Amino acid sequence: MKIHLRNMRNICLKRPILFFCISFSFLLNLFFAKTALAQQSISSVPYVIFNEILANEPGSNTKLEWVELFNADSIEHDLGGWLFVSKDDTTEILSGKVIPSGGFLIIARKLVTQPPDSISFEGYWGDGSGVWGDSELEDSPAIEAKMSLTNSGGTISLIDLSQNVQSFTWDDDCGDGVSLEKQSPEVGDQADNWSCCVHPDKSTPGEVNSVTPAENDLSIQSEELFSSPEIPLEDSTFSITAVVRNAGSAKSFANELAFFNDQDWDGFLAEHEQLGDMITIPPLEVGEADTISIEVNFPKGNYRIYARIGKDEKEFNNQAFTNLKVRVALPDLVINEFMYNPDLDLSQTEWVELYNRSENPISVKNWLLGDSVEQKLITPDEVIIEPKRFLIVTQDKNKFQETYREVSCEVIEQESWQSLNNTEDKVILKDTLNLLEDEVSYTGISADKGISWERIDYNVASNNEDNWWKCVDPKGASPGEENSLHTQYSNQMELTITPNPFSPDGDGFEDKVTFKYVLPKMSELTLKVYDIKGRLIKTLMEDEPQVAGEITWDGKDDGNRILRVGIYVVTLVVAKK
Repeated sequence: MKIHLRNMRNICLKRPILFFCISFSFLLNLFFAKTALAQQSISSVPYVIFNEILANEPGSNTKLEWVELFNADSIEHDLGGWLFVSKDDTTEILSGKVIPSGGFLIIARKLVTQPPDSISFEGYWGDGSGVWGDSELEDSPAIEAKMSLTNSGGTISLIDLSQNVQSFTWDDDCGDGVSLEKQSPEVGDQADNWSCCVHPDKSTPGEVNSVTPAENDLSIQSEELFSSPEIPLEDSTFSITAVVRNAGSAKSFANELAFFNDQDWDGFLAEHEQLGDMITIPPLEVGEADTISIEVNFPKGNYRIYARIGKDEKEFNNQAFTNLKVRVALPDLVINEFMYNPDLDLSQTEWVELYNRSENPISVKNWLLGDSVEQKLITPDEVIIEPKRFLIVTQDKNKFQETYREVSCEVIEQESWQSLNNTEDKVILKDTLNLLEDEVSYTGISADKGISWERIDYNVASNNEDNWWKCVDPKGASPGEENSLHTQYSNQMELTITPNPFSPDGDGFEDKVTFKYVLPKMSELTLKVYDIKGRLIKTLMEDEPQVAGEITWDGKDDGNRILRVGIYVVTLVVAKK
């Protein structure tokens, strides 16, 4: 028993010691585990990070995808043995591929080609020699890797030698050839830290991202460089205005701005092209803007106007341009007639008639035509409109020519037609620089199917609503010829009746009476015949668009019965629209 008790005591004594040792060891292990986890957590904030991605390659290319890495650490890193993963493709980076501190490394789907061509990263973003690293454009290390990036979204991963996995997922398509950039390398990969590239080149491989904030950064955009009025007249004084914004993260330094007329359209701004003196930009608070204007006077023509800011930390947004049209009071090429509500039951189609009112031929190659929503290419071919001649641009050439068989001017079918609304819209014509040439607003009446909208006078502005009215030609339109509204009209109603009296007795002599009328423009005519008791006998016209013309009556009523000899009353009612 004593032995048993002693053994028990020894056992009891040893167990607490053993328990204490185990507990102490567990605490130490837990401490070291937590320390290791903490160290792993610290090290898992990647020092080599995804910084820029081009998933939507420029044009129809399929081998120009790439990913940019950035080393946010204070030392360089050899990425040998690291893995890059894109979908089911995994590429191991070879030893010796070093990314410098604060530097970049490009992972490209197709790095170089032999013989060299543009279907490679080196050919498109380098010097095109077929060798990477032989020019200043190619000063970042680069590798080739298997990848297939989806434009609208996907996931890529980077696995280091410690099996730490860094993944980035995107679900945004920035557009053709536009990269997705990280704003701040110090912040993670959350969606609000990534934006579409705003650099004019659409991407910035091997450079600081365009969306990464800089302290001293003034910015100017083409959308905020404009003239007033939008289309100034020849030899008139008008203003050019630029809005300069502080896009930086701190109050900007004082700077200067100059305007230029790029006379040779080459994008290089020479001293002799500068308009006036340099203008001082005062220091601006973050987000603050300064509006700067100059007064100028140009002869008729097209111009490319630049505004340029002095140097700061980001120079790609220090310059912007806008195209400017200066013209005489009316454009040379005008919208003259258009069919916005064709009668589909008669297989009609929409069309627009253009008229060259100048003394010189005009090419409409690469011009645009459309409505208030969008204007589309008229033709990529050289199509000339001779002076004082017409051109028809239509939705369907075959249907147009079936409807209007005697049209003698050229008719072309627009490859992609922007449909005109039947009730209210605009017809807009723009030149090769996307500058407004002519514009017509209209408010239609849905019942007027198959009736075109005509210009009354070539020499009156298109935006004058009194210069437009519905076609009064019996065909409903006058494409390729002088508009029906060019006929004589009067400021008052004029009606002539011959012969009066007349005798519809079938003997061939004065069997019909002719009503000739001249009306104010933009009129709708109602012409009716009543007997002496005021009863309606015959309706000759009702609410028809007219300005001048004639109509005959054979002495029959609406039931086609010959009327008795007697006195009848003719009423002419004009509704002025």
